[in-house]
This record gives sequence, structure tokens and C-alpha cells, in this order.
Amino acid sequence: MEWLRIPSAPERKRSKITKSPFYFFMMSKKTEWEEAGRWSPKKTMEDLVHATFPIWKVNQQEDPEFMAPFVEMHRRWKTEQMGDLENKYDSLGRPLADIEREMARQRKKVMDMEKEVEETVMKAKKRGSLNKTLFYVGYFNYLCKTDQGFYIPCEGAVVEFSLEKGISRCWQEFLSPLDSIPIGYKYKCIQSSRVTHNLTPEFEHYQTDYSKIMDSLVMFLGGGDSLPPLYVMPDHMDTADCITQFIINKSSSKLNFKIFSLSKLLQELGHYPSIHIAQALMEEDRYSHHAGLGCQFHESLSNPHHCSLSICKRMFFTLASSCSNLYRLHLKPGRHLPPDQVEENLASQLQITSLSYVREERINRKVPTPGGVTSVPAQFDPKLMVTDKSKESTSPTKNDEDFPNPPVTNICLAKSTGAIPKTSHNPFRARDVREKPSVAKTRATHVKSVQGWGDNIRLL
Repeated sequence: MEWLRIPSAPERKRSKITKSPFYFFMMSKKTEWEEAGRWSPKKTMEDLVHATFPIWKVNQQEDPEFMAPFVEMHRRWKTEQMGDLENKYDSLGRPLADIEREMARQRKKVMDMEKEVEETVMKAKKRGSLNKTLFYVGYFNYLCKTDQGFYIPCEGAVVEFSLEKGISRCWQEFLSPLDSIPIGYKYKCIQSSRVTHNLTPEFEHYQTDYSKIMDSLVMFLGGGDSLPPLYVMPDHMDTADCITQFIINKSSSKLNFKIFSLSKLLQELGHYPSIHIAQALMEEDRYSHHAGLGCQFHESLSNPHHCSLSICKRMFFTLASSCSNLYRLHLKPGRHLPPDQVEENLASQLQITSLSYVREERINRKVPTPGGVTSVPAQFDPKLMVTDKSKESTSPTKNDEDFPNPPVTNICLAKSTGAIPKTSHNPFRARDVREKPSVAKTRATHVKSVQGWGDNIRLL
């Protein structure tokens, strides 16, 4: 029997030179200078580094987008060094080539989005109508996120605003999850809703007709074949993209929603040098606990903090306050700021008793109720708390006769061990509930006890 000899793959010689983005910049400058006759082939790589590094540093500080083409060259070179990605897989069995293509698609999507936001602001500035330009801020609540990355919808809201007039219109709807809740996820939905928006899968006011939802939202955005973008926070873009796509699929519509970054919009409006500064300002959420911003349901529950409508309004209020000095905005309550006075709707508060919702009454359900165990300080001396008035005055006064001094006895306290000491001379010892009180004491006083941890039960 002869063994088959399978030739092994030839070993590839790895290049010792790490081609960073700066390396590709050097090579491009070298080619440019050689064509212009400004560079001699006899010069070394070290000479090229000293000649190009000052130019690289200056361009990097003046134009942050200067490095983009060289970073892309470095990424392609790194991909080529890894070899054939079609036959290589990650720990989950996904081809590395598919992962690389998805990352390239996401990068292109972000670049196109940022470019469109910049062009929108620039065109409005050239027309001189930036203060009157309408923008739309959106937020979507969800019951929970599945293991497949799907966000089960339950509520959505969109706010129309301009820098000059502030909030002009609002759209809010309770989105029915329909059949999108997988088996076994109901407890997870209730667990998440309990501490957030309080909506349950059985909520009675869900809108189940997604054709009406789509028509009302499209009409709110102005109609037409090309809808304006919805601006959301960067960490909410995946959620908004998933839920808006769910609305499109259920309504069988051919329109598409564009989900853009609200932080990028603030960066362009406020002329901030970095998107991270704009995002830090948006994350402050300085109006998070103002009442009167949410829908009637969440206002009735005194929980507008997690309402989609309230979140949309607060995001615009934060944006307006960040741009007020630059554009000299006159901030008006109810338009650019929360309203000064909030009218309580008692009728809506009475109606929520017949609705299905979950609510967490306690601050933290995981914290146990404390028991009746206490401790006595080891250094405590009861003699210091007793005042001997006989030494102060020889003749008793009227107050002294009415309130005589208590007798002083020698008390030996046990050391504190984290529980009530069980000594016969301890005046602070709690009575054990297992002791049978006398009949006279039982008739004279009725003492209520509270069950706690440990053998000794503290009496109230």
C-alpha cells in the first residue's frame, strides 16, 4: 500500500517592510519628484523619510481627510498579505472575504451619509435659508433585541424642527410587533419593558395596520418619492434602520428611509472640529427629567424619560442650545426649550387603569429587604450618658422631684460581633420572639414584630 503524497503549499516570504499609510504617501511623493527631476535615485529611504515627513505632518493637521486614500491603500495591502480570504473563516464559520466586503460596504455607507449631510448644510448656507431649513429627528423604542439582531418594535416618534421656529410638528405611534416576537422571548420583552418604556406585547393601543402607519409617516415627512433623512443618535442607527425596514416590509411599500447621524448634523451646524465633540454634547441630555414632553400614556405613568416623543424633543432642545450662540437664536419655551407650565390631564391618568403595561415600583428589585440585625459599638459607655445632679445642687428643685435621676448600675457590655449581644445585663438586648411573654404583659401591651434575618428579631 502506497501513501498518497500531497504537496504542501509553498511557504510565502513575508515582507519585512510594514507598509503603513505613510509609506504609500512617501512612494507617491517619490514618484512625483522623480518625474519632476527633483529626486535622485541614489538617495536612500532614510533621506526620503526626512524629506516627506514634514509635508505629511502639515497636511495631516490642515486636512483630516488627507490620509483617507493612503489608509485605503494600506488596507488593501494588508488584505493581500492575508492571502485568499475566500477559503479562510473566522471562529463562527464566516468567510473572511464576506466580512471584508461587509466592512467595506459599511464604510462606504458612512462616507456617503457624511458627504450628503455636509452638502445639505452647505447648500442651505449658500441660499441663506439654513435657519428655516426643516430637519427631522426620530427615535424608536423596541421590546427587546433578539439573538439574530432584530429589534422588536413597539413605539416610534419623529419631530420636525427648524433652527428659527423650533419644533413645528410631531408624529408618534405605537407600533404593533405583530408576529415578530420569537418563541421564548416574551419574558425578555417584559423584563426590558419593566425598567424602560413600560409597554408590553399585549398593549391595547398598538396600531396593527402598517399601511396606515406608512402613509401617515410619509405624509408627515412631506410625501413624494424622495423622503428627507431621519436624524438619530449614532448608537441608535441600527435600531432605527431595522424598525423602519420592518415598517416598509409590512406595508409593502417601495419607498426607503434614510437614517443619518444627528451628531454629524450638529458638527456641521455648530462648526465643531470633530464629530466626537458634537456627540459628547448630544449625550448630555440636560432636559431628561422635564415633564410635559412625552405622550399621554407615558405622562400618565410619570415616565416620560423613556418615551420616544420625549426623547426626540430633548435631542432637538440639546441641539438648539448648542447652536443658539452661533446663530443668535431666540429660544422659546415649548419650541426650543421645555414648556414652563405643564397641564396635568387627570382624565388620561384614570384611563390607564384598563391598559396592559408593566412598571417597576421599587428602585432595585435585586436588593433584599434588610433584616433586624444590629450591632452595639464596643466602645459605648452608658455611664457617660447619665448625669448625676446630686453633686450640682444640694436642695432638690421642683423639676428634680418630678423627674428623679435613674439609678446607675454597673453594666458590662459584650463586644460587638455584628448581632445583638445575648447577655443578661444588656439593656439593649432585643426580646426573642420565641420567649413566651407573661399574660399580664400580653394584655397590657400589644407589640408587633417584624420578621427578619438571624435569631434575634428587632421589635418595632
